[in-house]
Amino acid sequence: GAAAAGSEFDWRAFLAPFHTVTLHLPIGFVLMAFILEVYHVLRPSAPLRNAIGVVLTFSALSAVVVVLLGIFRAGGGGYEPETLEAHRWFGIAVGAVTVVAAFLHFVVFRKTPGFLSTQIYRLVLIADMVLLSIAGHGGGNLTHGSKYLTENAPAWAKKWVESSGGHDETQTSGDQSGVYAKVIQPIFEAKCYQCHGPEKQKGDYRLDTVEGLFATGESELDPIVKGNAVESYLVETITVPEDNDIAMPPDGKDRLTPEETLAIMHWIWEGAKTGAE
Repeated sequence: GAAAAGSEFDWRAFLAPFHTVTLHLPIGFVLMAFILEVYHVLRPSAPLRNAIGVVLTFSALSAVVVVLLGIFRAGGGGYEPETLEAHRWFGIAVGAVTVVAAFLHFVVFRKTPGFLSTQIYRLVLIADMVLLSIAGHGGGNLTHGSKYLTENAPAWAKKWVESSGGHDETQTSGDQSGVYAKVIQPIFEAKCYQCHGPEKQKGDYRLDTVEGLFATGESELDPIVKGNAVESYLVETITVPEDNDIAMPPDGKDRLTPEETLAIMHWIWEGAKTGAE
């Protein structure tokens, strides 16, 4: 009984969410080391050099922990594979380069450092900052969606980003003059794409494609039953109390307004038409 129950505990699944909690530690430590290094170039001192060594040590330790937790988090699924794979390798690169930077600092500055070895160490530290920025942006895309930096930007900035991107990442096809395109899709994009969009698909369900709208995810229940909102699992998830385990969006995220919920229900009762029929 008790032994069997204990053997079923998934410690990786338990530790995985702590990736989000701890990932800011190496970001802060590496940035602090970089700033202190720049200051040391301007005003060198032995105590400051020792402080940089301590900060880099904590940077390396925290980076290794965060990488391991990130690998556990990725194993849980629910993310777009290509985006996840890129973030995984950039994250591993950050961990490796941070460890190398800390090791180089220890080796180079144990005695009077040479010019070449000092510059190599500093180039590694700069490379770490670049990789950290790329990995951080990739993590933001996975967590908040690819438009998280521009969703509240001025109209001209949005237009510039969209034009420079080459294409719209939203893969939904449909009648652009219908209720779905004008009313329903904007609701999904504002409230649902963050967890069920191009980069992330919690529960193996996505709302940014017509195929994904009607495909059963991990629940194995029909999310949208055309002509019957009552039997649609999607409607159940957006109408249950927010403290319910299946409530969508989950507790802590912006819930649908009553008007938005009614609009979705009415759309389903009318046949859930997308224009792709």
